[in-house]
Amino acid sequence: MKHLSVEDKRRLGQLYINGGCTMEQEQSWEMLLLEDAEAMDIHIQLLSSVELSMPDMMDSIQFTDDVMNSIPVHLYEKEESNMEQRRRRWFEHPIFHYTVAACLTLLFLSTGLFDKLGTGDLTFIAKEPKQTMPYSEKMMNITVTWLDQLKR
Repeated sequence: MKHLSVEDKRRLGQLYINGGCTMEQEQSWEMLLLEDAEAMDIHIQLLSSVELSMPDMMDSIQFTDDVMNSIPVHLYEKEESNMEQRRRRWFEHPIFHYTVAACLTLLFLSTGLFDKLGTGDLTFIAKEPKQTMPYSEKMMNITVTWLDQLKR
């Protein structure tokens, strides 16, 4: 598919834009667009020519109103009324979340967790890390070793 002439690319691109090509042709054109800059230029030219040949929208506000009026509103109204009628469960209520947060805060305050965090004494949370080589040094060593082997 990469060895198409400019005219073949133009013809395939026009078919793609008009929606008249098979699934295989669509996939091959999309792959060609990714791989070939000339095909992308042709595609952009074809799109701009299609855009110029399309009629201008006379009244965009009226068009928007027509589209919005064609949407069935009654479906959404039923969902909203069901939500209003349904009562929240106790654990969905915001006061429950605030109460849980307040209890956890009091628990942490009483155990002194915040005091330990403030001093930087985090040994109770994480043990001392082993003295290991930094990740960047490991990567550098691997790269240097690989380059040395490549030179040999």
